[in-house]
Amino acid sequence: MKSTILAVLCVAFSLGASPARGQTVPVVITSDYYAQPKVLVLHALNNSGKDITSYTIIIRHKKPDGTLDENGRSESMEDMLGLLITSQMAKDPGASESTRQQNSANAIFPKGYGIFLAGETRDKTLTGIDSASDVDAIAGAVFYTDGTYDEQDKDAFKRTLANRQGALKEMKEADELIRNALADSTNDHPVAAVLTELNKRRLEAMDKSGRGFFGMDTSTLRAMQQPQAYGPQKGKTERERLRQYVEEQEKRVELMTPHCHLEIALNAAAPDPTK
Repeated sequence: MKSTILAVLCVAFSLGASPARGQTVPVVITSDYYAQPKVLVLHALNNSGKDITSYTIIIRHKKPDGTLDENGRSESMEDMLGLLITSQMAKDPGASESTRQQNSANAIFPKGYGIFLAGETRDKTLTGIDSASDVDAIAGAVFYTDGTYDEQDKDAFKRTLANRQGALKEMKEADELIRNALADSTNDHPVAAVLTELNKRRLEAMDKSGRGFFGMDTSTLRAMQQPQAYGPQKGKTERERLRQYVEEQEKRVELMTPHCHLEIALNAAAPDPTK
């Protein structure tokens, strides 16, 4: 059994959003239902004409009378902004394109985890579904590689933006810590100072809100404390490697910023309904 569920565009878009193109739906969702295993497979088609860096599928369950269950909402969000930035920073054009698409033989992630290209279809499997008519699915928020977006669901839009703005803020703060450590020219081992300050701020944030300050993988910094016997970092001092690292991070911040829409203030992002 195959059904088609269209992701409905809002009549009015927020300032800065990409304009509506007639009745074009940016992400069209169709589905195939398999009764015996009670599986519903959603097919999301990028119908926007542009490449997508993030999209959220909102799944809403229905009551026996066919009305939507207000408490039966869940979301599935994919954000490929990191891949876009990595591809933009790649020095080799060939490597940049394979990273962007993630479909080469040497791709880090399986096919379908790269940028959501125009015209491409991606699947999501839902289990334990008694009937295809029990579920309604729409694309709630879509962000594009050119920095524009389509906002169909305000809560989903705010959650994606909050994640991006939060990550950007943490990167900026970490870069500032690194620059402060490098400012002491007499310190030949500045990584230790950075790690100490990161840990201090993380503990302070946990005491205040129960959440960590910075989600950075500190193993990258810790690796800089060890002499490099081979590779492009061979022979470089800890200070030199840390300086190169922060310069790359600052470039990532520069490239990420237009996609984080800091002009949109988020006083409080809506809570994630899946948690």
